[in-house]
Amino acid sequence: MSYTGYLQLRSRKEGIKTIVYDTYHYGAFKVARPIYMEEHYPTIYLLHVGGGYVDGDQYESAITVEEGAHLCVTTQSATKVYKTPAEPVLQRTNFYLEHEAVLEYLPDPLIMYEGAQFIQETNVYMEESSTFFMCDVMTPGWSPKGELFKYESIRSKLKLYIDNQLAVFDHLLLQPDTNIETLMKMEGYTHFGSLLAVHKKITDGLVDELYNHLAHIHTCHIGISKLSIHGCVLRVLSYNTQTVELIINEAYQFLRKKLLQKEGVELRKY
Repeated sequence: MSYTGYLQLRSRKEGIKTIVYDTYHYGAFKVARPIYMEEHYPTIYLLHVGGGYVDGDQYESAITVEEGAHLCVTTQSATKVYKTPAEPVLQRTNFYLEHEAVLEYLPDPLIMYEGAQFIQETNVYMEESSTFFMCDVMTPGWSPKGELFKYESIRSKLKLYIDNQLAVFDHLLLQPDTNIETLMKMEGYTHFGSLLAVHKKITDGLVDELYNHLAHIHTCHIGISKLSIHGCVLRVLSYNTQTVELIINEAYQFLRKKLLQKEGVELRKY
């Protein structure tokens, strides 16, 4: 298959330091040089050189974190999906985490413009001893008339495997033409965000602590669920991107400190 953009990246632990030792990319995908915001592991910025996603674009990424390595991956800017009159944009991402590996995947928001269709497929293959953080922020862009909710659809599928067994399956479908603002859907809100965390020390008690930590924020709707595995999912509904990002960042920094014994790190570029 010919992709609009393709990226393959591998990291491993050498001594006490994680290095990125194998990268390959072509098309609209590129990757910046690793930045060591913390001493022993790198942060990687994924780059899209095309300016935005358009009709029929197809992207695929494969990111591997080998045994004991720790990698943080983010993006340079928001992902913008423009009008797709014929075919939706497809983005497929595969993550591979070996024994005691840690991957923090924290991209910028997805912005959907008028007439846009977007399909996202995320597959995570990890071992029980590894750790995974991932966030998603999905927002409507403005139409020429200044209205929200003019995109066609967002379909996001997540499959997470632990020791080759399917442990988490999440399917999100947003279609504004189906009264998306009604009860049991967006319930009047316009922006959506989520944070997934998988770590062997996540318990019911920790989930309760996280909820209490976020309870002071009243400008949105928050839900936190403990998974059947050692993990949890945070969902956020709000009226603006900034609030969603604030809550996800608060939750991420809280879990990062509790689970990894690491202080907060600032990834945003603005």
